[in-house]
Amino acid sequence: LYIYAIESPRRLLARSAVGERAPLHCTSVGKAMLAFLPEEEMQDITARVGMAVSTANTITDLSALKKDLAETQRRGYSIDNAEHELNTFCIGAPILDRKGRVIGACSISGIDPEITGARLDTLSTNVRFTAQEISRRMGYVPTNASLVAHMG
Repeated sequence: LYIYAIESPRRLLARSAVGERAPLHCTSVGKAMLAFLPEEEMQDITARVGMAVSTANTITDLSALKKDLAETQRRGYSIDNAEHELNTFCIGAPILDRKGRVIGACSISGIDPEITGARLDTLSTNVRFTAQEISRRMGYVPTNASLVAHMG
């Protein structure tokens, strides 16, 4: 469920509408949340809601999703390479509460394939920083080195 969006000043072909719902398994915000849930809870969710096809790039196999989520957890951000909408590329990061539990996610999205290509390093750092700052405001205290030094 999208609860907030900041729109680009540039004209876009697709927009996230506040109040809109999207599948977890094929969106960057959804995969960021799934990756940081306990595995049993992630499996319960995917079993209950399924893994419907949105585009030709949608992951619909649970073992492939688990591999993608393990990579997401390792690097701290998720990627949606036109898995939910054609020609839309996204990077997401989890938002954690004071106990370190995932309670949401934030992302950046657009039609530029370089979002998940040449611009990935810079944009993923920015998304992770933003998610970390929101998490801090939710009471989360990171155990690892802060991303603040990377944003200076």
